[in-house]
Amino acid sequence: MISAGDGLAQIALASRVYERSHAGWAVAVVFLAITVPIVLLAPAAGLLLDKVRPKPVLVAAAAAAACVTLALVRVTGVAGTLLLAGGLGACAAVLQPGLGAIVPRLAPPGRITRANSYLQAATWAGMTAGPLLAGVLSAVGGTGLALAGNAATYALGAAGLALLRIADTDRAAGGAGQETMWTQIRAGLGYLRSDRTARLLTIVVGVMVAFAFLAVVAEVVLAQGVFHAGTGGYSVLVASWTAGMVLGTLAAGPLPRRWLVPAALLGTVGTGLGIGLAGLAPALWLSAAAYGIGGLSDGVEVLATRSYLNHHAPEALAGRVFALYSAVTFGAASAGMAAASGLLGPLGARTLLVIAGCGGIAAGSVGWLVHARAGRARLPGREHSLEPW
Repeated sequence: MISAGDGLAQIALASRVYERSHAGWAVAVVFLAITVPIVLLAPAAGLLLDKVRPKPVLVAAAAAAACVTLALVRVTGVAGTLLLAGGLGACAAVLQPGLGAIVPRLAPPGRITRANSYLQAATWAGMTAGPLLAGVLSAVGGTGLALAGNAATYALGAAGLALLRIADTDRAAGGAGQETMWTQIRAGLGYLRSDRTARLLTIVVGVMVAFAFLAVVAEVVLAQGVFHAGTGGYSVLVASWTAGMVLGTLAAGPLPRRWLVPAALLGTVGTGLGIGLAGLAPALWLSAAAYGIGGLSDGVEVLATRSYLNHHAPEALAGRVFALYSAVTFGAASAGMAAASGLLGPLGARTLLVIAGCGGIAAGSVGWLVHARAGRARLPGREHSLEPW
């Protein structure tokens, strides 16, 4: 339900701002208003998730998101929309790493990848339904009705989290005693420094996301300005991507641990390929098909990367590790959208999509070469060091 709300918000807010401004840069500003708080608040959110019981924190964040979205129904101006979009980003700063970090508490070690598969499939099923529902609700009652539906999904998500049983853990580990708050926050960064594979995946995915978010801005203009398909056409593109992600996460569920890293890197290459093909497609339905390919590949990458972190990150640091991973990916997304706001006008939507695709292909390919060259190298004394394929 929470992911359905995210999908609704993405379509409704982007469409509202584009309809009022008819400028691609304005769409980028909306997404930046959501992602920048995620980056800035991630360190504190990760420490909070590690130091207190995560369930009440997640329930409160989902309930707050419902309240912010209700306020967006009443506030229709661009300035107010941007301010409240930042509130949604603050809620996501807790929800994004929190939902990733609790997976080992919900499943036994041998079922973590499969559990992640189900969680990510449900997440992206919601992100598929959300954009389609946003298109319908926007057509019937405008973006205000879509945002009202968004608030309902967040409220239902909060209720569902309240019913969830999450195993407790030793919250005193991973930085306690006389250590300062900043030292405890940096413990998550220490893990990424010590695990070369986790560091490689985080960098590769971050670069791919930066390029992919050039496309997030360009796809709005592609649907509405190039294909003249309106909000409905934009919804089809987004839903094609997210439907592909559902299939990708389910297909990758049986992956053994030794294949997580190559699957993540190959998924990165496929993600870029789908984006690039969407920019070259002469018709909306062909762009949607290409987005389906990209989404399927992205689903494999997301599942493999998150499962690797679940398997190897110390449980007492899980919140901070996932918060740092979120900060890197959303920071990259912010950089991509900022760049898109300046490049979309002179280059156009199609060219920007092709550039975004090439960047993803390059990131995954270089990552593959680096990992292959490392081969069977291991860090001494670290259980979570580089695994052989």
